Amino acid sequence: MHNCAEVIFKIIGIIKPMSRDSILDITEKILKRLSNKKEHTINNISNELKIQWRTSVKVLEFLERIGLAKERRGKITYKQERLFSIRKK
Repeated sequence: MHNCAEVIFKIIGIIKPMSRDSILDITEKILKRLSNKKEHTINNISNELKIQWRTSVKVLEFLERIGLAKERRGKITYKQERLFSIRKK
């Protein structure tokens, strides 16, 4: 027998299976996004790709560590903006 709340949630469509991309897929998407435009903020990438902010930070820092991306500090508002772009070969 189903719980009453569970049945109601299924009817209105709140419960739906989430698809999760692998970290490699997310890394490829971020590299494509970086190659399309000059610079991106972490928040911009997270919103465009619909991924968690923390995941995008981890991937961008990894890409910077292996030399595929570079970081530049942007303007200071209430916090300093971090801008990432693809490193030219």
